[in-house]
This record gives sequence, structure tokens and C-alpha cells, in this order.
Amino acid sequence: MGPLLLLLTTFIWGTAFLAQKIGADTLGPFAMTVIRNLLGGAFLLGCIAIRVARTRRDEGCEPTGKPSVRHSVFAGVCCGVPLFCAMLTQQVGVERTTPGICAFLTTNYVLMVPIGAAILTRTLPRPFIWVGVVLALAGTYFLSIDGETLSIGPGEAWTLLCAALFAVQMLCVDHFAKTSDLLVMSAAQLLTCAVVGAPFLFLGSELPRLLAFLSDLAPHPAAILPVFYCGVFSSGIAYTLQNFGQARTPPALAAILLSMESVFGALSGYVVLGDTLSPRQLFGCALVFVAAVLTSVLSAFRRI
Repeated sequence: MGPLLLLLTTFIWGTAFLAQKIGADTLGPFAMTVIRNLLGGAFLLGCIAIRVARTRRDEGCEPTGKPSVRHSVFAGVCCGVPLFCAMLTQQVGVERTTPGICAFLTTNYVLMVPIGAAILTRTLPRPFIWVGVVLALAGTYFLSIDGETLSIGPGEAWTLLCAALFAVQMLCVDHFAKTSDLLVMSAAQLLTCAVVGAPFLFLGSELPRLLAFLSDLAPHPAAILPVFYCGVFSSGIAYTLQNFGQARTPPALAAILLSMESVFGALSGYVVLGDTLSPRQLFGCALVFVAAVLTSVLSAFRRI
């Protein structure tokens, strides 16, 4: 059951790139980021309410021995700020490139996390990390750099920045996860993203586009589906499935399955939008994917 849950998780995350691309047609990056996190946070708050009601019914009192709510909310706020920056830059990036390229470039966070951890602990990364870095850099070059002008596209540049920010966010989660209520922390994390982004809705064309989107919902209610999918499914349900799936799956297999996110992102863009990749870009995708799987699997084996 665990591997199936992880495969469903990566399918949701991968196809969310497509939803982000479609949502970008009507909403600006700030509005898309704020609304999806409001929806995801509200979904998790509902899950928390159900859990509390069930606990009170079964035990007749508040649970004991659990991490404090205050600490978990504080952890969520600390993790939510880099998550907002990562989601925002990813949304800007996917507007300017294809879901497939965005998905594969985002996968670079898998390599950036152990490098960041090594910097924080002042230790040299393991040799296999450096092999992964070389493969990922080569793959990123073939994916992002124009072979004739040697320039990088704006969408690819924003996506690489988002990968670095996701690595920062994951290091924050790793720091707080062991001492926090994960459900409370996740809800606080998503709601922090919404709160941080809300003031930026008054910049440029964000507010007019948001008002036009809201006014269009009555005659076209399906317009909310891409944002709903990103918020409830990608941010809310998928993270919950990941927790259950990883607890029931060997680490090495879990690492491989979670790396499939980029593949589903490329496939969804091809099937729905007709996005195609050149042979050069496909080669770059393969290198990034191999680098992510290699690093994830070997890191997982070290924890066994």
C-alpha cells in the first residue's frame, strides 16, 4: 500500500505543474500562490478539527504527550516564509516555460538539500553527491541553456531559483519536524504563505486580474479547478499521502517513487497541452532525473 500511496503523491505533484500553467492564464503569480495556500490551509484545518473531535470522542479528553500547538505553529511560520518564496518563483517560472521543463528543473532541489545540510554542518558532501551535482548541472545546461546564444530563458532561471528555495524550505522542515505536530505545522505553513502574499495582491495587475477571475466564477465555475487542484490536492492531500506512504515504504524505493514527480509533470504537459521537448532537452531531462534518483537512493541507503 505504501508504494501505491507514494506513486499517487508524485502523480498529484507532477500534474500540479499543469494546473499551475493553466491557472497562470487567468491569475497572477501572487494571487495563484495566495489562493492555493488558503485552500490547502483550510483543508488541513478541517483535518485537524476532525482529528480533535475523534480524539475527544475516543479518549474523552485532550491528547497528552503531543508537541505543543504553539511550537508547531511557530515551526509552520518559519517554514512557510521560504515555502511562499519557492511557490511564487515556481509559479513565475512555469508561466514562462513548459510544465515538463519546470518539473525537471525543480527536481534539482533533491541535490541542493544535502549540499545545504553539508554547509550547515560544515562537513564535505559524500562523493555520490558530487556525482549527482555534475549530472544535474549537465542536465540543467541541456534543458536551460540555448546552445547557440549560451543564454538561459527567464522561465528556466526562475525555476532554478525556486529549486534552491525549496531546498531551504526542506531544511527548515527537517529542523522542526521531529518536535512538531506535523498536521498543525503544515496548516500553519500554508496559511503563512497566504498571509505573506496577501499584501502583494495590490501590486501591478494582480488585483484587477483577481477581481476579473472572481467575477468569472459564477458563469464559469470550472475556472477554479486548477487553483483548487493545486491547493487541496497538491498542498493538502499529497503531503498527507506522502507521510503515510513513506512510513510504509523502504527508503530506497520511496526515493525513486518521489523522483517520478518530474516525469508526471512532463507527461501531463505533453498529453494536455501538446508540449514537446527537443532531443537536447530530453537528454537534459534524463540527466537531471538520473541525478535525482541516484542522490535520493544512495542517501536513503545511508539511513537504513
